Amino acid sequence: MRSPKLVGLLATTAALALALTACGGRAATTDAGAVPGITDTTVTIGSSFALSGPLGANGTASKGAALAYFETVNAAGGVMMSDGKQRKITFVYYDDAYTPAKAVQNYSKLVESDKVFSLFQTFGTATNLAIMKKANADGVPEAFVNAGDAVFSNDRTANPWTIGWQPTYASEGVAYGKYLASLGKPLTVAVLRQSDTLGDVYLHGLEEGVAGSQVTIAGVESYSPTDATVDSQITNLAATKADVLYLAAIPSVVGGAINHAFTLGWQPKVVIASVSSSISQVIAPAKLTGYPELYSASFVKRADDPLWANDPAVTTMTAQMKRYAADANPMISNAPYTYAAAAALVEALKGMKTISRQGLMDSLNALKVDDIDILLPGLGVDGTNRTAPPVNGITLQHFENGGWANLPAPGH
Repeated sequence: MRSPKLVGLLATTAALALALTACGGRAATTDAGAVPGITDTTVTIGSSFALSGPLGANGTASKGAALAYFETVNAAGGVMMSDGKQRKITFVYYDDAYTPAKAVQNYSKLVESDKVFSLFQTFGTATNLAIMKKANADGVPEAFVNAGDAVFSNDRTANPWTIGWQPTYASEGVAYGKYLASLGKPLTVAVLRQSDTLGDVYLHGLEEGVAGSQVTIAGVESYSPTDATVDSQITNLAATKADVLYLAAIPSVVGGAINHAFTLGWQPKVVIASVSSSISQVIAPAKLTGYPELYSASFVKRADDPLWANDPAVTTMTAQMKRYAADANPMISNAPYTYAAAAALVEALKGMKTISRQGLMDSLNALKVDDIDILLPGLGVDGTNRTAPPVNGITLQHFENGGWANLPAPGH
């Protein structure tokens, strides 16, 4: 017969174990069945992309690159995690047509119905702003947000479940401004910007970069992504006779804007936001390959650039996308953006010390990877700086000889 002391000890131990599990202790976080999106054999990742609408081709390129990378990992057996179990990635995604309201609906489906473990590369600035507050309230990781606003990367204390990916649009704008200022002569800049946060941050970055220099802003015009044309805005900007046209705009706008400027007899130096500088999607269709005054920036090797077309990392990505995502165009710049992010996410999944959503965030915030070869030389992934995006470097470029050639950093 057990003594009263032994019976009491057993009861206390059982109660403590129960309380630990109920409070989300280690026993709960390592039990696959207790973690949304995790089984002994799978991990479910979700996303919302613009698969239709003004950025449909770009969102499809991102979706296809993620799918291709994940399916390649699955074909090799999956992701080996710290509990010794190898899991294949189930990737669930929906179309939001670059619309915040649809992104919110997709978020609800992914979290409440599909029970995803984490979001990944959710697409667009306005759409991500629409879901970020809810994701943080729900404790759902937003891994490597596919947008360049600093809010997704620069304050992980306020938004602990959100981590961005690429260099911020503001830092890109600063780089353009500093480059123009480094030319050491008076210049005027006319700005076409999207009428949302994307346009705000690109413009503010430029203003910061030219501050105190001989470069001044001659005029600013805004457009909506749903506008059929920006001809009237370009006409107004052409009237300024500015030396530089700065296009903080999406791909569907850029080619028409530049060509309308030409029809008006205005041939300025043109600076194009990196999100819209794809050769196959923008430059070639608009017949701009011979124009000597095109400038942009990048942080990845692009499949449509002759400089990188035969690079092993690029040819591997294009082959995998052809196999697993034939509807997606690997030539569009968003493909290597997301392909690199998918590689980094897999490393973060491997690095989790506990199989939990918090374990993933801890791994993302500790992540350092230097061998994602589709990033430009010299760039890597560093999640440890909680006030900067994991990829925190961008290279300015000038279009020449059919491709984007790197420019030296201002002052070099």
